[in-house]
Amino acid sequence: MPRKSIVACLLLLSFCIGCSKSGPSTGSEHSDTDVIQLDAIEPASGGEMVLVPAGTFTMGAAEGPDDAPPHDVSLDTFYIDRRPVSQAIFQEVMGVNPSQRKGEDLPVERTLWTDAARFCNRCSELEGLTPCYNLQTWECDFSADGYRLPTEAEWEYACRAGSGTTYFFGDDPAQLPEYAWCKPHSRGKTHPVGEKRPNRWGLFDMHGNVWEWCNDFYDKDYYSSSPAQNPPGPAGGEKRVLRGGAWKTNAEKCTAAYRFQEFPVFADACFGADSYGFRRVRRGDVADQQLAAGSKSTTAEELADIEGPAKPDAPLQVAAVPRKPVVTPAASDSKIDHARLRGTIVFVKKRGEQLDIWRMKATGEDQRPLTDDDHPDADPRWSPDGTQILYTSQRDGFPDIWLMNSDGSDPRKITQGMQASWSPDGKSIVFIRDDQARIRELASGEEKLVTPKDWQRCGTPAWSPDGTKIAVASRHQRDIGIYLFNLSDNTHQQLKSEDPCCTPHWDSSGKRIVFQTTKGKIHQIDGETEEQITFGGDIQHEARYSPDGSMIVFCRAPSAQGPWQICIADLQSDDLDSIQITHEDSNSLPDWHAVE
Repeated sequence: MPRKSIVACLLLLSFCIGCSKSGPSTGSEHSDTDVIQLDAIEPASGGEMVLVPAGTFTMGAAEGPDDAPPHDVSLDTFYIDRRPVSQAIFQEVMGVNPSQRKGEDLPVERTLWTDAARFCNRCSELEGLTPCYNLQTWECDFSADGYRLPTEAEWEYACRAGSGTTYFFGDDPAQLPEYAWCKPHSRGKTHPVGEKRPNRWGLFDMHGNVWEWCNDFYDKDYYSSSPAQNPPGPAGGEKRVLRGGAWKTNAEKCTAAYRFQEFPVFADACFGADSYGFRRVRRGDVADQQLAAGSKSTTAEELADIEGPAKPDAPLQVAAVPRKPVVTPAASDSKIDHARLRGTIVFVKKRGEQLDIWRMKATGEDQRPLTDDDHPDADPRWSPDGTQILYTSQRDGFPDIWLMNSDGSDPRKITQGMQASWSPDGKSIVFIRDDQARIRELASGEEKLVTPKDWQRCGTPAWSPDGTKIAVASRHQRDIGIYLFNLSDNTHQQLKSEDPCCTPHWDSSGKRIVFQTTKGKIHQIDGETEEQITFGGDIQHEARYSPDGSMIVFCRAPSAQGPWQICIADLQSDDLDSIQITHEDSNSLPDWHAVE
């Protein structure tokens, strides 16, 4: 994509928004003729940024959420993206596109907060600017001249554009479809950036389409102690703030004052939140100085010389063999012999907003929790001997790998990372940290990298039963796929399937691999033959083989929002007989061991 040169539109404006506090609004609808033509630049990294004037405004809302009481805030001038970062720009800068719904003009989504911070740093580096983020600590240097995410105050000030109403256009949610893609008018998907009407400062999609990451940690009580001048946000926390609502949120969550929060990274690398996007900001004073001095930006030719991600070895070729779809029978009608349902299943149960790890018999009976605290826990994996369980715990906003006994006792942290799996001998683990797969020896703590350094969005690793290979799902190419790494020489091949896929798991013989596809079905590769092994109009994910390999345990839900329930399918049955073994709350991420 050719790079645009930096353009400064020096216009004389007869308004004083940047010099005084916004007055009360009448709540009347504004028209496109109300849009003020602010100065703008077109960064070499793509997009267009608007120069927002300095000023004071009332942040929050008297009748809004409890965590957003009104208070006065003053801000210096800054540049902000006119539109959310598109997939085309993200792809050009980062070499990958994590989005579920692909389209160059669509907003990039399924982004982690860390993805957005890395993107900002990369844009800074490409243009010879000082990056704002320390990628080891994730601290932001607000004095740097590079790109960063907006603070909450900057985002809301830019959204309101001088208004003091519920939305930047007024108080009537019935007018929202003219300005925002949100529920129920979004048709269940994102839309190209900039299609709706802008606010008075010419900014598009400040309401709806995708949630937008802010730099701030989330603190419910932060407004009571927030500095009045350029508030940087809390010094720490577990979650980061998102603003503006999204295609699947209602009008209440699309207001100018509504605060949403999420962990900066989350455990599901394959099917992450498809409503998280962002836009960038830059210091207005530094950008003005560089424009006046005629500073050099990276040219399109220079950007073209930057190497993209390395290409993998030739994919493994397999032949797809369709299997006749069947209707999943009710539990009472199942042909599965309950005497075959032996062993114990460990899984994740969601009660309200909390994730905890539970265990139960393979029949679904005798459910009991193994974790029950204030931290979300996920990704449980049995040790080979069934005496211990690895799991991911979100602490301070980032994931750590923990280990506990099979009864939930003696929980202890192993290392930073997520989605850990055991080696066949139980002496090592493979896990994900910073988008990469690593092996860690438990006794010595020594670690080594498995995936190439330039890969992005790797997840759900699994170790082959003979200990010679590791399977990893990765998004470093256009679509997510499974890659098999030979540990002896570090070569790899893609496991080619009909559809993009992830979450691999070997059976005990090492001859079969089960995985899920982006179409929400479970497939199996046996030798060189691929077959679909779950069917129905709902979604099926997260399959694991039974200890003897004759069945799989998996999750299914009517939609991506859940509720998820755990089921078992009989691979020895011609009709793939199945049974649902959980019926309450939302249950997912199962792992099955022979231990009783």
